[in-house]
Amino acid sequence: MRCIRAIILFLITINLFNCSKKNNTKSLRIVSLSPAMTEIIFALGGEHYLVGTTTFCTYPEAAKKTYKVGDFSHPSLERILAQKPSLVVVNPPEQNHIIRELKKLKIPLFISQPRCIEDIYKEISEIGHIIKKEDQADSLVNFMKNNLKPIKKDKIKTVYVELSSRPLITVGQKSFLNELISLTGGKNIFTDIKKAYPIVTQEEIIRRNPDIVILLHPGNIKDRLGWQKLEAVKRKQVYKNLNPDILLRPGPRLVQGYNKLKKILSE
Repeated sequence: MRCIRAIILFLITINLFNCSKKNNTKSLRIVSLSPAMTEIIFALGGEHYLVGTTTFCTYPEAAKKTYKVGDFSHPSLERILAQKPSLVVVNPPEQNHIIRELKKLKIPLFISQPRCIEDIYKEISEIGHIIKKEDQADSLVNFMKNNLKPIKKDKIKTVYVELSSRPLITVGQKSFLNELISLTGGKNIFTDIKKAYPIVTQEEIIRRNPDIVILLHPGNIKDRLGWQKLEAVKRKQVYKNLNPDILLRPGPRLVQGYNKLKKILSE
């Protein structure tokens, strides 16, 4: 796997060199369709390479002022091409349609799809290499590693995270958020499901009876049939109105998400 990623990184670097040579320009032109990667590029000090982002790229504040090529799910191919990018950062599977179009045009892609925290570190290092910010990337990775350490607890609380209510979408085994919950001393009630974001049923949630419920969407559970039996509801450990970006974006702000989870699990 490492060998394959190394080959891909090498090919991207070669393509970028050829594009720069062809266009007679020394600077990269990056369109980022990934909100998390936009944050990472800003954190590394490479924001001057960004010539386009999505309307979902809103952090840091300066990212709001970058040229917008559309939203996360439906970026405009025409607006992307108008910026003459030498690299486009994409997030499959939701952006597969635009990925296919960009591949047809032979535009170099950086495919961001981290499934675990280690993958996030690798992608930070890879984009750091591409934008020639290797030292900054190393510092950012070290910062995250030093602040995302496992916490041992005598009693492990079970956690249910809800991303959507219709359908009920939660976090499974192949998600970095599942790992983040584990690092903070909790246990995701659906860690046995080998998917990143599975659809589940109300009956199964009630059967698994979580100690803590975290809603990462604007909704509530007070009127749901049978949910009053949950330990989380009985003990008033239902959390909502959290900033979903600090838990769902695979970037530097995961440290904030980690600290928030740590606080919730200690209450």
